[in-house]
Amino acid sequence: MSPVVLGQRYELLREIASGAMGAVFEARDQQLGVSVAVKMLRPELAADGAIRRRFHRESSILRAIEHPAVVRVLDVGKDEDDRAYTVMELLRGETLEARIQREGRIDAKHLLPILLTIADALAAVHAQGVVHGDLKPANVILLDASECPVRLVDFGLSKVEGLDRLTRTGELAGTPIYMAPELVTGGAEPDARIDLYALGVIAYEALSGATPFAMHKHPGQLMFDIVMGKTTPLDVRVPEIPKSIADAVMQAIRPAREERPNSATLLRAQWARAWQMSQR
Repeated sequence: MSPVVLGQRYELLREIASGAMGAVFEARDQQLGVSVAVKMLRPELAADGAIRRRFHRESSILRAIEHPAVVRVLDVGKDEDDRAYTVMELLRGETLEARIQREGRIDAKHLLPILLTIADALAAVHAQGVVHGDLKPANVILLDASECPVRLVDFGLSKVEGLDRLTRTGELAGTPIYMAPELVTGGAEPDARIDLYALGVIAYEALSGATPFAMHKHPGQLMFDIVMGKTTPLDVRVPEIPKSIADAVMQAIRPAREERPNSATLLRAQWARAWQMSQR
């Protein structure tokens, strides 16, 4: 069987990831002689106008954001069947989700650089008026070797503030365990603070090895716990975690968003200070 080559340039080698919207392939850029990643829509979704717009929007958003911790888009195009594809840098490493599953818990001093880098990336994303909308450990890649060893990926659910809502009536977009209470209730217009809340959940999970809210047989119970902030304090679940760190993480996941840090820059500063205090 002859190889599949997109745009007379990108030779698909192997599938490396698959999701609801599409698949990601390792490919070779025949012009430059380098390895790249190619994300393609599923054939059965290619004719769906809304999904095509979401796919193109992700590419446009990523091309507008210049930050070393945000995955880079190199090219976009369509195949012979008019199926959209996006060419991105190829990331070699593992997800933060895989690291947590393997290690159980990540030591606070090793986790801090990861969290601060994510906060820096979110500051750059939010400065462009963009909300990631689906921040979770599976969308954080830890690279084997790089000047910036963290990449945020999968902006497929991202939204441009002021142009469209993150939720529609009766629909929740994202991963429930990382959703801020205002996304669950629909009681307030969601903004960039939902990403900061999700980062707080990630920090709790990485430090303790468990998410702050347990998955239940009935989804309604999970939603209730999130809205009410019904969780075990981090320093109660893991007593050896310094209180300054535990308090900073718990503040990021308070149910009332007015009580949480209101910017990625502020959250970064608070967490850096909390980790510094823990060394005294």
